[in-house]
Amino acid sequence: MSRRPRRPRDERAAEASAGAPDLAPETLAALDPAARIADDAPRHTPLWRILSGWLLGLEAWLRSHGGTGVRRTIRVFWGAIATVGALLLFGPVINPPLSLDDITSSASHATDRWIAREFAADYVLDLDDDGRLVTTVEERIQAFFPDDVDADGIERVLAVEYEGHALRPGGISAELDGEPIEVGERWTPTLLTLELDGPGERLTGDHEFVLRYTLHDLAYETVDDETGRAVDLFEWDVFGPSWPQGMSGLDVSLTLPDELDDRLIRQARGSIAWTLIGGGAWLTPEPGPEPGTTTYGMTNDQNIPPHAQAWFTLPFESGSIAMPGPTPLFILMSFGPLVPLALLVVMLLFALAARAVAWADARGRPWYVAQYEPPSVSLRTAAHVLGTPRTIALAEALAKIPRKGPASAGDEQRYAAARAARRTGRLGDLPRALTRFLTAPERRTQVSDGLRRVPRGFVRDAFLLAPPALVLLQWGLVRQLSEQEKVAVVWWPLAFVLGSTAIALVIVAIAAARRPLTRRGALLKQHLQGVRVFAERTQLLDRGPSRDLALPFAVLQGAPRETGRRIGALLAQELGESGERATRGWRGERSFLTIPRLLVIGVALLLVPAAIAMIVLVPNPYVRDDTLTAYDGDVKGTLSTVAERAEFDAVLSRTDDGRARLNVTEHLRVAFADEVGRVPQFAEQWPNVIDGQSLELSVDSVRIDGRAVPFATEPDGDTLLMRTELVEVLEGTYDVDVEYTVASAAYAADASAVGLVDRVRWAALMDGWEFSYPYGAGEDLEGPVVDFRLSDELAGLATKAGWISLDTDGAEHARDWPDSVVPFGEAMEDVPDLEWYEATQETSGRDDGMQWHRLVLQDDGNGYPFHLTVDDLGVSLDFPAGTFAGPDATALRDAQVAEAFPATVALVLALIGILLGALATLAGLAGVRAAFRPGILRDLFLWLEPLASVASIVLAFALTGDLPGDHPMFPALVLPAVAAVGLSISGLVLTRKARTPAE
Repeated sequence: MSRRPRRPRDERAAEASAGAPDLAPETLAALDPAARIADDAPRHTPLWRILSGWLLGLEAWLRSHGGTGVRRTIRVFWGAIATVGALLLFGPVINPPLSLDDITSSASHATDRWIAREFAADYVLDLDDDGRLVTTVEERIQAFFPDDVDADGIERVLAVEYEGHALRPGGISAELDGEPIEVGERWTPTLLTLELDGPGERLTGDHEFVLRYTLHDLAYETVDDETGRAVDLFEWDVFGPSWPQGMSGLDVSLTLPDELDDRLIRQARGSIAWTLIGGGAWLTPEPGPEPGTTTYGMTNDQNIPPHAQAWFTLPFESGSIAMPGPTPLFILMSFGPLVPLALLVVMLLFALAARAVAWADARGRPWYVAQYEPPSVSLRTAAHVLGTPRTIALAEALAKIPRKGPASAGDEQRYAAARAARRTGRLGDLPRALTRFLTAPERRTQVSDGLRRVPRGFVRDAFLLAPPALVLLQWGLVRQLSEQEKVAVVWWPLAFVLGSTAIALVIVAIAAARRPLTRRGALLKQHLQGVRVFAERTQLLDRGPSRDLALPFAVLQGAPRETGRRIGALLAQELGESGERATRGWRGERSFLTIPRLLVIGVALLLVPAAIAMIVLVPNPYVRDDTLTAYDGDVKGTLSTVAERAEFDAVLSRTDDGRARLNVTEHLRVAFADEVGRVPQFAEQWPNVIDGQSLELSVDSVRIDGRAVPFATEPDGDTLLMRTELVEVLEGTYDVDVEYTVASAAYAADASAVGLVDRVRWAALMDGWEFSYPYGAGEDLEGPVVDFRLSDELAGLATKAGWISLDTDGAEHARDWPDSVVPFGEAMEDVPDLEWYEATQETSGRDDGMQWHRLVLQDDGNGYPFHLTVDDLGVSLDFPAGTFAGPDATALRDAQVAEAFPATVALVLALIGILLGALATLAGLAGVRAAFRPGILRDLFLWLEPLASVASIVLAFALTGDLPGDHPMFPALVLPAVAAVGLSISGLVLTRKARTPAE
């Protein structure tokens, strides 16, 4: 019979030194199989096995093909990737838009080679059989070559990629002074440089170059700025990507077939720009050179400096032109930023597979047995091998109980262990447990003791170097391609940067922190698992005794909260007391965070972020915009329209369901100008929500000279904004009629004298409206006219009715202050918001059961000021509460609470800072010990007091930053916040260090 081979001596020595009993093979074989506990290897998923197999194969292949040289090559490769990413991130933007400095600096050397006398070009647009756009171009360049310049030709630069389309320049030919010449071509991914050289001799004087070529797919799909609808846009700069020459004349024409011209949604436009000067004009169509064609022309006789731009803009109806697929370059630019992110995702999968399989813990024996003898290692070392940080304190407390002597010996240690058991597994103990576990020296000495190893190798080097390099490359690509607006639509720069950075951090953490167990460590872990099995079989945690040597090691492996409960019961039984008495004072550990302490610290840490979030999300109730959107030119095209006259007619009625209803018609005289490059649009704006109550305003129609025009409405804060969507360029003065309905015009409001009322407030003109009058006009200028009608029944119910005025002198904006009412029929001379109008007429009357009131505003007849501005102009009526259906007193109260909420929060935070700061100051001066020792009181002084003060001053300055100095809310908010900060600083200084009783 052959002898069974012995294990290597070093392996047996490792087992013995790890605390595992050194059992001979014969002894192991003689053990009862029933006593063995199988320790099967973990079963990994097929994906993890495949990926880790590839990694192990790659590692073996790299090791077989070199050592230091291969490792250096890997590091150099990823270093080069990181360098490229850094250059893209911090270096110049590739192909940036031409800056003003580039334009002005080029003028000094633009005439070094030749001067462009004139530039003329004819563009002919046509559709091929597939409906795609083909553009034929003929350029005529009058060039002057000075005598002292050695040049035999010129260069012309064309784009070969535009808005994701390959332009495919073709049919290129050229002439010099009427004679054909060869054209040299230099291609790049985005540009084509054409070299128009003469017969090989130096050129002097004036010469004419003629260049002919064809471009494809110049139009592209986009969203029209004027209407918000999809269009096929032809917008092209005739000078191309580079034109460093100045010139003295420009003549450009564009010809297209009539069927394509009929698809234009508005007139074609031509524009010229250079340096800070630019302009454009709507182009007039003319018959083309061929029947069935239309031509648009653009000329300029002025001297034009270098690097000028001249472009056509023609928007066609969507679907007029067939579009090609994206170019390979566009696809590369669009999805390039996805490549590093995709590589990082794949690398993350490999890293997880390596952690689970390739870098898995070493295997011990195929089985282990119950162990009643603890291993010869420290408790902290055992805890780091097991990875159990939350039970170390309890295990160490049990280890301090004396193992010898009478049963009553060590009761003091048992009380301490009972208190530790009560803390074990609780949330308040988690910060202390994790901090001590992560900072313990045993975490590092495991490697030097041979219990864990660092998985060095080529693959680990790649996991450590590749993610930072790919993140830098990702950042660089995002920064470069963010300049390309059309490309950036495919991806989101911020999301990509954050996502790639997070994935890279996870990969590096896995590779850098992974420390798998060695065989020695695996045998120690099996020994500890055997102790756990022994404790389970003997019910050691329930029966004890607490002085058992194996008990601390068994405690390490249990569920923290349950283990603490069981050990606490065991110790209470040994001490002969109840659990509560045995664990009295268990919260006294300074590092233990009780629920009140956790709440104080957590709330304190959230105060400043919550204050910032409130500033961003909650509107400031004390500051309003200077002007409304409809009046400040933010609506595209409205800078080209000015209302010269306005008449308003409103009728108040009560519907069958009891609601207040306003039907309003506006008759406006509006001047449309076409001096800017946008289609002139008209906009209006009205209140639609007051104190949280919707007025249900809707626009019925908009007509210009009796013709209905398209319009759109959208909420704008508490108002409704109406804007026209004209595609036709209007020029001159037109009658504009707007009809709208306020379906629930009454809302709940507080009246100072009578309390809650149903109020109808109609502003014909809101604060910010401007009327433009012709300068130097006659004395009979007609001002705005406001007509208001209501039934005799409603007029009799009104407790207050009249024209809107202001309640506070010197108010800058009517919407910032409560209204007062000038009753119908009274004098209007002293109304503050009408101070510019010296002749104000107010008339009233009755007609067929209806009352009518008219207000006519006029200036002094001198035409000054040139722009007359009014605040809110209209009617306000109060009715007894319940007169109308619709007013919501609950919504009013909610709105009032919401308006007061920011200031209330700021004042409450300031009050907390003041009270705690004062208490901390007094406690510091008096030497109160609780103010210096860890506990709830010190947490209030250290966390809640300063952070509440900071949050209060942040809110105070955010709420009052735009208020005038004499505003009553300024001192009410700022002074308490400043006082809170001062007292907080005092309290922190006086309680900054612990004191002994002698102090």
